[in-house]
Amino acid sequence: MSKEPFSISAALSRITGHDDDVLEVGESMELADATAGALVPKRVRDPDATRQKLLDAAFGEIRRAGFGGASINNILDHSGCTKGALYHHFSGKAKLVNAVIEECLPGYVDEVWLDELEGVEDILPVMMGQVDRLGRDDAPELLDGGCPLARLASGAGELDEGLRKRIDGVYRYWRRGLASHIGKAQFNKTVRTDIEPSSVAEFLIASLHGFLTRPPALRNLETQDAYAREFARYLNNLRP
Repeated sequence: MSKEPFSISAALSRITGHDDDVLEVGESMELADATAGALVPKRVRDPDATRQKLLDAAFGEIRRAGFGGASINNILDHSGCTKGALYHHFSGKAKLVNAVIEECLPGYVDEVWLDELEGVEDILPVMMGQVDRLGRDDAPELLDGGCPLARLASGAGELDEGLRKRIDGVYRYWRRGLASHIGKAQFNKTVRTDIEPSSVAEFLIASLHGFLTRPPALRNLETQDAYAREFARYLNNLRP
């Protein structure tokens, strides 16, 4: 039988006690036959699920504490994963932060803002509904504490150039997606054809960014109503 090739990572894992076969919280367990009819748990690894748990926990922690204040220990506590599992998927905190920006933030944009516009002939009432619900109990959970993208972008001056470019990439993704829906609405004759979709998308995102950057405690019913009223006025001006 051929001998397994030497692996530095496997050797270090054994030395530090981080064995990749350790069962992570939430992974499935099966019963396998052992000696003399005994049953022992069979470890079933699901690296994709483990990676997603780490990303979700990191997204929540970064939304709460920002990039600089995010704690690896808190991420591990909330994900139920080991430090060895984290460093197996991400070589360090910087790589984890980059993955959150590139994977979680576009997912937030889709889930909260873009998916509801898909296949809709008249997008303006849907967009108005998105703003109306900001002051209600059915506001998206991802907006607890404000818009995560707006929150992270507000501290962009303290970030390195690479992180700023990644955050700007998420804004460009949002702008392109919204502009595409506006263009389709123009084709459906539910939005004026004399406006530039990309410019309108930029204005709408900037408007939402400004409102959602305000701390939730300062977004009372009066400010919410005032913002929703002016947002509706602008949308109505997009009618043909």
